[in-house]
Amino acid sequence: MQARRARRPGRRSYLIHRLIFMSLNIDKILASIPSAGPEKRGQMRANAETWLQTGSAAQKAAAQALVSALDDQATQERDALLSELRGLDAAERVARAFTARPMTEAEARLIQALLDNPGSTSTALSRAMGWDGQSWHLHFGTMCFNRSIYLWPAPASERRDGAFYSGILADFDDASSTFTMKSEVAAALARLGLAPSRKA
Repeated sequence: MQARRARRPGRRSYLIHRLIFMSLNIDKILASIPSAGPEKRGQMRANAETWLQTGSAAQKAAAQALVSALDDQATQERDALLSELRGLDAAERVARAFTARPMTEAEARLIQALLDNPGSTSTALSRAMGWDGQSWHLHFGTMCFNRSIYLWPAPASERRDGAFYSGILADFDDASSTFTMKSEVAAALARLGLAPSRKA
């Protein structure tokens, strides 16, 4: 009985030190959020979600604090970015979008296909990419969606519920189902080195 009682203070002390350690550790994590990149923040959020599901009461409290801090930081950065973009014209926004998130080789080809073939259907543009079907506008729409915060709101789709993200950078003729790059966007892309490779 005496041996059993002797272990109890040690266990209590361990738990107290563990809670103190977690408190100090979460403070360090919270302080690192502003300088953490997207991948690091994603890992933080994933860890927090795990703690919320399977952690102890202390871990759940720390996890909730972490999720709240990540959300607050994202909101602050989004508000700051929108304030910065508010004074930019269309060409400057396009340049900002593709500077903040540089286009991939595949995205450059998507843009080039449209610049070289204005007034074309998604099928024709897909064929210009060497693809079957109508996959061009799906990839083009994804490219626009990924940079939509730097650009402007997508128009509503006339064929289905939801936003038409390809319509951020391109005009769409519903009667002929054809796409043409918006003139102000084409001018901005020309400054970035993307222009029609042949006269349309």
